[in-house]
Amino acid sequence: MSIVERDLYSPSRAAFRQERAAFLALMASGIIWGLIWWPLKYFAQQGLSGHAIGLTAYAFVAVATLPAIWRQRSVWRAEAGWLLLIGLCFGCANMAFTAALTAGPVVRAMLLFYLLPCWGALGGALFLHERIGPRRLTAVVLSLAGVFVIMGGTDVLRRPPSLADVMALAAGLGYTAAGIANRKAKAIPVTSRALSAFVGCAVVAVAALPFSAPALPSLPPSVWALLVLFAFVWLLGGTLVTTYGVMHVQASRAAVLQVVELLVAVVSAVLIGGEAMTAKDWTGGAMIVAATLIEATNTGTEEGP
Repeated sequence: MSIVERDLYSPSRAAFRQERAAFLALMASGIIWGLIWWPLKYFAQQGLSGHAIGLTAYAFVAVATLPAIWRQRSVWRAEAGWLLLIGLCFGCANMAFTAALTAGPVVRAMLLFYLLPCWGALGGALFLHERIGPRRLTAVVLSLAGVFVIMGGTDVLRRPPSLADVMALAAGLGYTAAGIANRKAKAIPVTSRALSAFVGCAVVAVAALPFSAPALPSLPPSVWALLVLFAFVWLLGGTLVTTYGVMHVQASRAAVLQVVELLVAVVSAVLIGGEAMTAKDWTGGAMIVAATLIEATNTGTEEGP
């Protein structure tokens, strides 16, 4: 083998290519999830609520991926409880997030969902015995202040938030809870962790039927075809792309790139969706993005028992 060939196939070159591919995968996932409001709004215009989308699109993928999870049961059997919790938390988060995006303004839902630095720091302190040092405390205060500004400042004390606002905040809580459960589990394969979210969505959607039975309108075959494509190309494809990216880059870089999702969602909602951002949205959003970057670039020196 020549020197050039050895260089092309060297471990360092292969590692660089893998990291670059993972970086591109995370950038792509940021765009995919940042634009997810677009098909959701379309299906909402066809008469499908967030609950109905959970009973259809998410359930389609759940049925298709359940055998893959079941084949790994010998590995995760000892931690079946954690896998169930991961799936249910992700299920609640995705269902709430879908409801928030279909029922309310995209920009507001995305900004409220990104109260993650606060939930992550508080959840880590309560359940993982992590210490909240000055850096994380700054992120918590910034994210809370950002949400306070977006919700209208002192007006939030005089009028209750909308259902879409509550769903966006609940989605952030559910996502954080799933992350904590993921960190508690040790032996569950990545495939089962990722795909359990779809099963969790289907379970949550079915469990909510006694309380809210969504109407399933009579849709033309073209809309059903688009819904199936959305389920398996957008949802499942986006999940696989994100999983690959997270597995092959440093956690800090992956967390920073999550901000791409927020930026893509906000910019696209303004340019494509015709939404407008007020001064309080810009101010609160800047605080939340700053908090997210502070938390994402945390080196871990403030954590510990």
